[in-house]
Amino acid sequence: MSIPIEVEDLLKDQAFGVSFPCRSGCQMRFIRNGVDLGGYYSYAQWGGIRKAVEAAISENQKLRTLYKRKGAGGKVAFRDGGNPKNNTGVMGVSGSWYFDPRRDKYYFRYLVRWVDPEGQAHIKTFNLVEPFTADQQFHTFRTAVQFRKSWEFHMDDLNHAMFEYWRSRRLYMAGHPYLPENFWGNESLEVDGRLAS
Repeated sequence: MSIPIEVEDLLKDQAFGVSFPCRSGCQMRFIRNGVDLGGYYSYAQWGGIRKAVEAAISENQKLRTLYKRKGAGGKVAFRDGGNPKNNTGVMGVSGSWYFDPRRDKYYFRYLVRWVDPEGQAHIKTFNLVEPFTADQQFHTFRTAVQFRKSWEFHMDDLNHAMFEYWRSRRLYMAGHPYLPENFWGNESLEVDGRLAS
């Protein structure tokens, strides 16, 4: 059957999985893992066509919220509601202080949240030993953001090995240029030529 005139305005822009198999009710389908979670909405039970369709639409919206769909290409829709609730303002990247009692040192670390292909959540850390300069902290922050953006873009194909060289390269810039020789103070860093441009 076609959409009844009484509810055309409700289903004009989106169908919400609602169909009209008979004259006595409508059906809402919501398939999740091969199981139909929708149902049949009798006009008599709901007090008319419009109320039954509104109930079906409402249930469909609840199910969509409960079972968020994946984005285009099967990628997780991790930006839904995109309001970062952390102290950096960047989705999935946060910074915090911690004290290592074994070394008797304070560290500042950037924590980057990401998920592997099996759906397991992980945290990648980029650490700074106190004292550090503003340039060193900014470099560490930009590297953490680059890791997160690389994960968002490449997902399963992320090259983790590249980020082993974050202390010697600017991985967030085109060509991955080397850091200045004395960037980390008196520390001597091994420079790897594999990432040379």
